[in-house]
Amino acid sequence: MNILLIGYGAVGRFYFNLLKKNKKIKNIFIFDTNKKIIDKKFYLDFNKKNLINENIKFAIIATPSHLHFKFAQLAIKNNLNLLIEKPLVLNIKNAKKLIKLSRNYHNKCWVVFQNRYNKAIQKLKEKISKQKTNKYFYIDAKMFWHRDFEYYNSNWHGKYASDGGVLTNQAIHLIDTLVYIFGKIKKFQSILSFNKKKLQAEDFAIVNFLHKNNLISSLTATTRANQNYECSVDVLSEQERFSVSGVSLNIFYNFKKEKKIMDKINSEDFSYKKGVFGAMGNGHKKILDEFLNKDKIKSSKNLEIRDNLHVLEILHSIYRFRNFKKLNKINSNQSILGKNEK
Repeated sequence: MNILLIGYGAVGRFYFNLLKKNKKIKNIFIFDTNKKIIDKKFYLDFNKKNLINENIKFAIIATPSHLHFKFAQLAIKNNLNLLIEKPLVLNIKNAKKLIKLSRNYHNKCWVVFQNRYNKAIQKLKEKISKQKTNKYFYIDAKMFWHRDFEYYNSNWHGKYASDGGVLTNQAIHLIDTLVYIFGKIKKFQSILSFNKKKLQAEDFAIVNFLHKNNLISSLTATTRANQNYECSVDVLSEQERFSVSGVSLNIFYNFKKEKKIMDKINSEDFSYKKGVFGAMGNGHKKILDEFLNKDKIKSSKNLEIRDNLHVLEILHSIYRFRNFKKLNKINSNQSILGKNEK
């Protein structure tokens, strides 16, 4: 099996190292607009003639986010099975075009939400699916990560036209987890904060969600922290509490009274991976195992792009109301108690 890797930045190199270990792969070809960063023996111009000559049927898009649509269109029209790094695209209209196009060609077209493959996330999904959702009254989701000036000094990170901020680039996985486990969103409240010395887009966000099943969840996400501390989902009911945390939603905890107990069977250790790659976890390998399996048409974790438009819709809705020029003031003369309660 031969494969084309489109994009050879940090994430592209991450995929390349995974693909080298995959015994199904005979040849890895790489396309990037900057030829200088690629070893000549791997470089291949992305065109129909080369795809046919090299018998390439699978492709991975790991370019900057604003280029996903351009290359995804080309890949699908060339009848390739396609795996697209998150976010799928930056524009909802383009997402709908890709969904329609992928249906016409009947090939795999998946988006990468690797945390769905974490043992802890699967345990969380199992627990929630066995209970009535109205048993839980609150879900608290947090992501405290670090991205430095060098990261944002690239020509595309942290800009709305090419990337988006913490919600689109990092916390998109946490938003996906909330939707994947607890269902679609119908309403939200949000406040976004910007560090203009570092980036154009937001690097701190607080969002309260009301899910369609009337569950309430809250998301706090930032890349201003001085290191990657955690990504977590804490679930509360009147009878119990449990959580998934770790740097990338990789450890499952149960609570017995005041004690927090790690479920070792349903947890994974990502500590051997440092920095950005520590936050990526182990899920990419599991996705690739399914994606490159010619006998497996559908993703076991529902990664088909036609079923994953909602996260993009949420992001666009939040960004639409990102500028808070007016905030309601607190009336200091008003009693907390109502007229009939004094």
